[in-house]
Amino acid sequence: MSFMDKFKAGVAEAGSKAKTMVEINKLKLQNSGKKNEMNEQFQEIGKVVFEAVESGMWPPERERLETYIEQLSRLKWEIEQNELQIKNLTDVKTCKSCGQQAAIQDRYCSVCGYTFEIVQEPEVRAIELGEGSPD
Repeated sequence: MSFMDKFKAGVAEAGSKAKTMVEINKLKLQNSGKKNEMNEQFQEIGKVVFEAVESGMWPPERERLETYIEQLSRLKWEIEQNELQIKNLTDVKTCKSCGQQAAIQDRYCSVCGYTFEIVQEPEVRAIELGEGSPD
């Protein structure tokens, strides 16, 4: 491989990584906005609760809270979906034991020693290789 081929490959890889980082940052920015929306919903719930206590109508009517709760659930789900997309775009994984991040190829957590699970799908692999049937 000539110098120019290596240079072109390096530039292409850098461009790909930059594109990935832009996508990750876009998702993180979306999550930040969604978290702000969640805080606004929590504030509205607080107002409803305060008004109910102040007027002696404790507990507040569930109907007054349902819209906020539905919006919070939706926002939480959207944030979780964005976080999954971020994980799929990066080459890191999170330790289930201590929460630290590790390289995707690591077999053990360098902080706590947790052994990462190796997920294999033998049925799918056998079908892909023509060794089994999908039934």
